Amino acid sequence: MTAEAAVAASAEEIFAFLADLENHWLLTGPLVRVLHLSGPAGGRDGGMVRIGGPLGFGRTARTKVVEAHRPESMAGRAEIGARTSAAIRWTISPHTESCRVRLEASVERAGPLDRLILALGGRRLMRRLFSRTLRELARHFAG
Repeated sequence: MTAEAAVAASAEEIFAFLADLENHWLLTGPLVRVLHLSGPAGGRDGGMVRIGGPLGFGRTARTKVVEAHRPESMAGRAEIGARTSAAIRWTISPHTESCRVRLEASVERAGPLDRLILALGGRRLMRRLFSRTLRELARHFAG
């Protein structure tokens, strides 16, 4: 699952915003709710989020930042239960007066329930969520 958008800001500004995990929840809308964040304020490194899904299904994910290369990329993991995990990556590529920001996730393994949710519309829902997240990121820097 991948989404891309142009963001009218420098790579450093975008990276600084994304590096503060508390800002991520300003971007995701009502489908993602933060249950708690780990690490000290200003240095969060993961947490627990509740993700709404198709047909009223919702899943709770443990998230963790696993690498950050300032100002071009940040990567993390999300785990749901013992059987489902995904890799998430933000990539920031400078262009003339803006940056191209790419958000992607790849499911590494999925338990039976999560495979069913993905098949019943979960992939489509995540693509829409990623597109919305990038629109909100662009909006944040536009005004």
